[in-house]
Amino acid sequence: MKGVSKDDNFYFLFFALLVLFFGCAVMQQFHPEGQKTVLGLIIVTLAVSIAGIDRRKTIYRIWYGFLLVTATVSGMFSFFDDYDMSYVTLAAVLVFLCSHIHSALKQVMLVKVVTKNHIVGSICIYFLIGLAWAMLYLLVIEMFPMAFNGIEVKPWLNNLFNALYFSFITLTTVGYGDISPSLPIAQFFVFLESIVGSFYLA
Repeated sequence: MKGVSKDDNFYFLFFALLVLFFGCAVMQQFHPEGQKTVLGLIIVTLAVSIAGIDRRKTIYRIWYGFLLVTATVSGMFSFFDDYDMSYVTLAAVLVFLCSHIHSALKQVMLVKVVTKNHIVGSICIYFLIGLAWAMLYLLVIEMFPMAFNGIEVKPWLNNLFNALYFSFITLTTVGYGDISPSLPIAQFFVFLESIVGSFYLA
């Protein structure tokens, strides 16, 4: 079986992200308390994104591996009532996503010949931007529970799909209004995401 390489890595990441988003929607619809499954989907998706990194770039692989292990361990601790490591988990995932967006942008934008993999990569970057902002919103909610109207205060994994939905609605500047920022810090990140979404597509 052929391994994941820099020539086809975005195909695998694209389908992993689609499975993650659809899995979150299914869990939200039929089993809103299914935290372990959602966390598992996140970890698998992030692991797939590491697989396509050039094996010669050892520092990058170690950095991503460290962040992934941190997110996994801290996420597992969150299932115990005596431990709340939501900040650590969300921060590790957010840094991971931002680092990966940076790496993917370099791989997609700094090429002389554009392949189908690069086109799929540009879509993956858009997905990753939306996912990163969703994590940022969840982090804001952890710090300021009433930061958004339309999102209840509950464990972050239970709010993940709502944050994803709001993030992509904002990224595409659709703005249905069923979820809206109520505090200045949340409003800042919301209009920043809408600007990034518009400029990225342009």
